[in-house]
Amino acid sequence: MRLKNILRGLTAFSALGIGLLVTANYPTKVSAATTINVAAPNNNRPYTYPKNSGIGGYYGALLKRLDKDLVQYKFAESTTSQNSVFVGLQSSKYDLAVSNWWYSKDRFKTYLHTTSTGLDDLRLITKKSGKTANSLKDIATKKLKLAPISTDDARYNVIETYNQKNPKHKIDLKGIGDQSAGDALKQVSTGKYDVAIYPYAAYKPVAKTAEGKKLATSKSIGLENSYFLLSKSSQNKKLVKAINKDLKKLKANGYLEKITKKYLYEDTFKLPNAATAFNAKPSR
Repeated sequence: MRLKNILRGLTAFSALGIGLLVTANYPTKVSAATTINVAAPNNNRPYTYPKNSGIGGYYGALLKRLDKDLVQYKFAESTTSQNSVFVGLQSSKYDLAVSNWWYSKDRFKTYLHTTSTGLDDLRLITKKSGKTANSLKDIATKKLKLAPISTDDARYNVIETYNQKNPKHKIDLKGIGDQSAGDALKQVSTGKYDVAIYPYAAYKPVAKTAEGKKLATSKSIGLENSYFLLSKSSQNKKLVKAINKDLKKLKANGYLEKITKKYLYEDTFKLPNAATAFNAKPSR
């Protein structure tokens, strides 16, 4: 009987040993990364544009860095018109929209959003030897014709907010559908409109063209934070937290400044008031 019990014990020990051996040689499978569908405007250089079936530009570079850092996620990139980006975000076709999206009350109510992903230098673009403007108030008091702005563009919200705060010096604001920086600035260079409001980085690619050489730019009239926007879901709430944590690291280690200098033609983080403006709570 004792021998029988000993043999049983050896058998059980052997089975346990084989189990340990199998576990040691065949580790547990890691869970697959969650796929996040990302969309960006296809005509917003140098922020976003199509590149190798994905997204190029400042936000393409930032997205790829986040994809590398956040191993629990895999970003599936695509580009389309700006209107289609928002339609897809509202229908949850896209989880994440990347570009230089600025704050607006409606956007922050409709979508989830990250902390700041970059800092834009806002300028006024006029025709050389034409009428000049160095502030939004100049546009109003000089009765300058402002180039129409897409109604789903945050620049439209900037002018709306200014008009609300300055009822005695309102700017004549006209809405329009999708329009590239090149098209809008061409209208200023030909004299159809007196002034356009654009981030400096959007103006620069046009500056060296035949039409662009007819233009002049004001000094900075303000800094705007940009954000990623996400469709509302429990999954994306977790994604926002993960992105925000990594964005904090990328700002601290200089990565955001590095790609800003590479893609946006200047270091916006070195401009006056940049330290207090970046990630400041929106006041509008």
